[in-house]
Amino acid sequence: MLDTSTYLPILSGFEGAIPYMYLDTSGKVTVGVGNLLADAAAAQALAFVVRPEPGADPSAVPLAATPDQIAADFAAVAQQPEALAASHYMRFTTLNLPNDAILALLTSRVQDFTTQLIATFPNFNDYPPEACAAIFDMAFNLGLKKVTNNFPAFTRAVQAADWTTAAAQCHRLPPISDDRNNWTQSQFLQAANGVPVDPQS
Repeated sequence: MLDTSTYLPILSGFEGAIPYMYLDTSGKVTVGVGNLLADAAAAQALAFVVRPEPGADPSAVPLAATPDQIAADFAAVAQQPEALAASHYMRFTTLNLPNDAILALLTSRVQDFTTQLIATFPNFNDYPPEACAAIFDMAFNLGLKKVTNNFPAFTRAVQAADWTTAAAQCHRLPPISDDRNNWTQSQFLQAANGVPVDPQS
């Protein structure tokens, strides 16, 4: 079973928790922990607030963003070049998504992804937590459909609970970092060995 208390901080570290809209490596408008926004309406459904000016009273309650302000940020980011550092896009935005909203969105998406994973891998909740974390990381990062379509040997290994083969078949190409690939592989190897693993390793 997925241990969210240990895995979600790791996922946030890999994906980044970006409070403003930016473009991911495929040119999709994104916010928070890798949350894709299909269109301006998807962004407008979130609780964006107006970013305080530098030097503003930190105790002041930020103003809720209007639908027009959210649409303006979405449009401004959408027309920028893709695959740049997230920090590049901040200058084109005026709004932030508060931390509690980012966490709530991530928690909801984790629940949805877990449901999808169980539909594809019916024994998911019976797998070792290390394997669950690694499988989830692959699916969250790439999309479950891409994992099953583009990683058939990996998919078969997971269905067979063959963690050694899964470890050999889980490598993702750049821009996925070596650190993330190595972490994912190590989780499968620990699952294969049946040895508890420090989730930070």
